[in-house]
Amino acid sequence: MSAPNKADPAIYPKMREHALLKIRLNNLPDDSVHSVLMDWAVANGTATVLAAVDGTASVYLSSGGGYLGGGQKYPAIREAALQAVHLATKLFWEFAPTEKTDLPLGGNVFFYLTTNKDLRIAMANEETLKAGTDPLSALGAAMQQIITEYRLKFPNNQEPNRKTGPLAKLINLFRRR
Repeated sequence: MSAPNKADPAIYPKMREHALLKIRLNNLPDDSVHSVLMDWAVANGTATVLAAVDGTASVYLSSGGGYLGGGQKYPAIREAALQAVHLATKLFWEFAPTEKTDLPLGGNVFFYLTTNKDLRIAMANEETLKAGTDPLSALGAAMQQIITEYRLKFPNNQEPNRKTGPLAKLINLFRRR
């Protein structure tokens, strides 16, 4: 019996950068939202949640763990991702073009939108998001719903197909670089 793959924190920045700067979907107008990412400072690092217009939903953890592929297999995860992209599209003008891909410090949440044309950012305070008083509160809740759906599908923090699933394959791809 082989030991399960251990989480590798070196994978996180590579996966996050790939999502922010490399993933673009074909045949969408320049200003169409391809994906939205939420970077959220958590107790032991950062959690990044990705939702894409094709229903892709991922969670990357700076500890090296996370979830991938649920949007293709589970309708509830896919719907949560599509809802987040829909809300992000409605909030497009809350986001400013950026070339930076910084991570937030504690108490802040960064949202990024990707389009064919540019990368955009909006920032919020975690407390105002929770209170529902920030214009990005609904988007924050939609992104949190992706995490919730993964937790419901994989209780006890079990990663889907830890050795051979999509996360393991992506981690192996980034390890080779």
